[in-house]
Formats: sequence, structure tokens, C-alpha cells
Amino acid sequence: MTTYAFLDLETTGLDPRTDSVIEIAIVVLENGTLIEEYQSFVRPHVPIPPEVTDITGITEDMVADAPTLFALRTQIRRLLGDHVVVGHNVGFDLGFLQQESLGTSNTAVDTVTLASILLPRAGRYGLEYLAEYLMLTIDDSGQAHRALADVLLTAELFLELSHRASQLDVGILSEIIEAGSRVGWEEAIFFEDALKVAVKNSLTASKRPRRANQLKELYSPAPLEGQQLTPKEQPEAIPTDLVLGMFAPDGNFAQVFEGFEMRQQQVEMVAAVCDAFNQQQHLLIEAGTGTGKSIGYLLPAAFWASQNGRRVVVSTNTINLQDQLVDKDIPALQKVLPFELRATVRKGRRNYLCTRLFQQWRHRGVNGPDEMALYARLLVWLPTTTTADKAEISLR
Repeated sequence: MTTYAFLDLETTGLDPRTDSVIEIAIVVLENGTLIEEYQSFVRPHVPIPPEVTDITGITEDMVADAPTLFALRTQIRRLLGDHVVVGHNVGFDLGFLQQESLGTSNTAVDTVTLASILLPRAGRYGLEYLAEYLMLTIDDSGQAHRALADVLLTAELFLELSHRASQLDVGILSEIIEAGSRVGWEEAIFFEDALKVAVKNSLTASKRPRRANQLKELYSPAPLEGQQLTPKEQPEAIPTDLVLGMFAPDGNFAQVFEGFEMRQQQVEMVAAVCDAFNQQQHLLIEAGTGTGKSIGYLLPAAFWASQNGRRVVVSTNTINLQDQLVDKDIPALQKVLPFELRATVRKGRRNYLCTRLFQQWRHRGVNGPDEMALYARLLVWLPTTTTADKAEISLR
């Protein structure tokens, strides 16, 4: 297995040309085991800004007698050796080394890139956020945002990502490696190690990993389950009095939601929507913020759909509102309804991955390392999604 050297720097700022390193930490892992650990303060050539001291706790006194980064070059080169260098946004750290004439030709792997591939639904990829997301061990000794604490956390994140990668289908791993190696993508070496573990652990270890040539082998969501709707020939009117009674002081809403207070405008809206359904008429309502508009139309719609075996389509102006209805309002409404409410989401086709274009991309191949991370992310995500809704993952 590959030996990895994890690198983290604390600096006075973000620009290697004008800012300076104030702390460096390197840990070396061989076969997943920590074999060496190193940390040193570094004397900068510029003052440490107060905001950096606030974040890191590193003061001018702490670095006053420290060696310069160039003076540490022998130690740094020995630790990095010819190992694969890993960091969280590793290009940032390597940029500072390059500026100090400590550039390296080592293969470099970025845990931000790996996390975006293996955790496509995480949404955010800062080190602390990922540590909380994965429930990793976070340093609570006050050393957060210090080089050694961060580099050890990066190593822990890397090991967790390695484990997740080794659980992937060997065909997907093989395709990532093949596509990445073709364009010189440095993270391919990480997936090569994952494939070795996956094949070793696989029940079909004697079989050669096979690429899923047909897209249906990669993306084949299970058919939807549920009973066929049987619409009533003659629609049954919504029991308006029953629905409005749910807002009473001893009604369903008050019994379920502590501190619930009836809003007269909301009740009037519910009554108007019920009448519109019952009389099969159009209705235009203008209601201000705080009226409770979502429940105002969802509650009558739920009764109409349930009683009559019919679908009710709710069209929203934004996807954010659509998500709010499905993720928040409808689940809350279900708690007070005396029947099961089923709901699903339909979006415009641009909101879904075009499987035809993706298959063409697979046949054509990626154009370079910049495309490779997105390509790998989609390969990992597709077998786990039932909708191919692009909102499930970050495409950045």
C-alpha cells in the first residue's frame, strides 16, 4: 500500500507571495498506521495579523526564536520523501512551500476533492464541518486551527474516506482509476489503493473488476411502490366544517403543536380553498407574510386528494419553496391528518441528470483533471439515487 505524508501549514494570510508560514506539521502513515509525527513553529518574514492570532492562538513571542521555513528544508524533505502528499486543500500548502524554494514533485492528493466525490451529499467540505458530519474525533484541547491538530484530523478524515472508497463497487473504482490515469489525475492513486482493499474483501476476488458498460447497471432505481389511484366518478365535497375545526383551541393542530395559535386569516384562506375545490372553481388569493399560506392550501388539497382518489398538483415559483413544502410543511401536516398523505416532487428536466449525455461523456472520456472530480462524483452518486435530481449533490 502507498505511504502518505500529511501536511498542514498555519500562515499569516492566503497569498504565498506576501504572507508567511508560522507553523508546520507533517505526519506519515504507512498501511494506515502513524509512523512519524512532526511539528514546528516557523519564524515569519512578516508580522502576524491579530485575526490570525485570534484563530490559531499563535503569537509573535511563540515564533520569535523559531527557525525559518528554509532552515527546516532538510527535515521537511526527509519527512515528505517520495511519499504521496495529502492535505485538506493541499494546493494551498504546497504553494507556500514552492514560494520558499521547497517545491516538490511528489504526487499530491486533496481530501477536499476526495470528500466531494465520496460524500456527494455533504454540501460543505471544510475540515471541521466534515469532522462533525462524519462524527470524527475533534480536538477539544484548544489546539483547533493549529497545524498538528489539523493534520491529524485530516489523516483521520482520509482514513474514513479510504474505508468508504473500499466499500464501492469494484467496477466503479476501476472506471475512476482508468479515466483518472488517462488524464494524469493525481487522486487516482487513492482509488487504486481502495480497489486493492475492495478486491481483497470481495467475495468475487478471483474475478477481474468489470466496468458497468450499460448505464442501467450503474443507475437502475427500483420501481415506485404504492397503490393505483382510483378516482371517484363523482367528486366528494371536502367537509369544510371538519377541516376548520382542526384549528380550534382543542383541535388537531393544538393537540399536536405546543403553543399553537389560530390565525384568522389562515382559517379564512382554508375555507376559501375548500369552497373552490368543492365548487370546482378557480381562486386567486393574495396573502401577506405570516398568514400561513402553505397550510392554507395544502390542508384542503390533502382532504380533496384523499377523499376522491385524485392527484393535486402544487406548482411553486421557486425550487426552494418546493423543497420547503416537501421537507417541512407536508411532514408537519401529516402529523395532524387522520389519513396518510403521499407526496412527491416533479421538477423541470434541467434539474435532473441527463443519463444520455452522461453516457456519452463516459464513452468520450474526461478532458482533464478538472473534469475528473465531477465525473467520479457522479459515478459514485448514481447508484445511490432514486431520482437523479442534481439538487442531491454539489456540482461545483
